[in-house]
Amino acid sequence: MPRSDAHSEGFTFARDSGRLATLPPAGRQERLTITDVELIRVCVPYQEGIMPAGTPNEAPRYIVKIHTDAGIVGLGETGRTGSPDSEGVVRLFRAAEALKGKNVLDFDLSRQTGAFEVAFYDIVGKAVGWPVWRLLGGLAQRRVPVHYWSAKGHTPEGLKAVAERAVTLGFTGIKMKRFLPLARALEIFASVSPALKITVDLMGWYDGDFLPVVRELEAVGNVLVIEDPPPRADALDDYRKLRDQTSIPIAMHLYLNREGVRGMVRAISADACSVFNLGAGNMAEFVARSYLAGEAGIPVWHGSGHELGILDAAMIHACGAAPNCTYPNDILSHQRVHNLLATPIEFKDSYATVPDGPGLGVELDEDALRRYQVDS
Repeated sequence: MPRSDAHSEGFTFARDSGRLATLPPAGRQERLTITDVELIRVCVPYQEGIMPAGTPNEAPRYIVKIHTDAGIVGLGETGRTGSPDSEGVVRLFRAAEALKGKNVLDFDLSRQTGAFEVAFYDIVGKAVGWPVWRLLGGLAQRRVPVHYWSAKGHTPEGLKAVAERAVTLGFTGIKMKRFLPLARALEIFASVSPALKITVDLMGWYDGDFLPVVRELEAVGNVLVIEDPPPRADALDDYRKLRDQTSIPIAMHLYLNREGVRGMVRAISADACSVFNLGAGNMAEFVARSYLAGEAGIPVWHGSGHELGILDAAMIHACGAAPNCTYPNDILSHQRVHNLLATPIEFKDSYATVPDGPGLGVELDEDALRRYQVDS
């Protein structure tokens, strides 16, 4: 099939357009030609106390509704975006326009990314009556682990408040962004609940001799995993040496090494880490990379950009399809004043249950969507 404007904007048509069309029909002939694409700019603030005082609110993002001639509407959500006239947003609208008149079944879902990918999965799942996890290969786990999250820049009092909220909401751990001194942050969390397990995300930041700090963290005793301590993501020798020197698992964020599967293979070959944060790529890539890590005996978790409910639902489906996704995931839309879903994602005992309904299995709260819509 020849290339089109949609291809140039990051969309790839399936080489075998009949591959998805052979899925069992939902009792009728499916017509999934795209008739319209709505892009709704929203800005949903964080709940009070999630971000330190003085931190600006997050940039807006777009909710996507892809309409088809079958009456099925697929939901998607972009990441953070710039101003309406920014290059990325202009490309987004151009790509949305190029989708009109195309059939969703002519796209290779495994090669899409972002909001349109999620909406395509939602449409196909609704058309055949399958939840997205079934389109991703099947359900490996009914519940996926989730921890609370703490921003960088909190005061000690702010950290204590974060820990108290986490305990009140039933979370068994917290992912913390860097705080100095690190041991002090861990002591604050432990003072609220010694049972809280902490993922220490250093964001590739800690330079110099880190081993004395690790010894302090070991002494506190509540660290679940240390993520990306070296200042260079390709410093595999530094990762491996640190891994050999501590009993605390060392994690690598796949996004930071910017090499995708090739970076994973290099890290596995170098024994550089014992856990992967697979926070980059699309849903199919997440599941495939999870299986690759699993073959090496390495567990994974899904990273996050503090999404709203639609992307969180998509992440939960992907995590549910990955059997070795056993570390707590960064599923964080509950830290907003609203996640824009009609039925919020339920968290119980630090787990989220994978939806069973067709497609993503979620619906938008249209009143909330209007409330948090901002000028485009």
